[in-house]
Parts: sequence; structure tokens; C-alpha cells
Amino acid sequence: MDKKQKLLDLIDKAGKGSIEAAEEIAVGYYKGSFGDKNPAKAKKWASYAAKHGSEVAQELLGKL
Repeated sequence: MDKKQKLLDLIDKAGKGSIEAAEEIAVGYYKGSFGDKNPAKAKKWASYAAKHGSEVAQELLGKL
């Protein structure tokens, strides 16, 4: 599966309420796993996941 397809699948899952998927998207954007690093998008997804109880996303927000 290519990066773009993986990202689309994760966005789909996150849209259906998967906090784990939102967390993975945030980390992916932070690390550049989907192409270029994108701190703004990482922050957006991490904020969403953190609001729903993700400790990983909360930690990531501290780095952004």
C-alpha cells in the first residue's frame, strides 16, 4: 500500500471515530511519513486525538 492510500485509509477511520487512526495521522505528519513533514496538520490531528484522550497525541502536542 502506498503512503497516500494509507493516509486516506487512516483519514477514513479517523472520520468514523478512530482515535488511534487520528493519532497515527498526527505522528505521520510530524515525522514526514506521508511525504513532507507538516507540523500544522500534525497539530490539527494531534489536538483532535488528545481531546479524545490520546496520551501519545498529548505528548506530540508538547513537541509542536
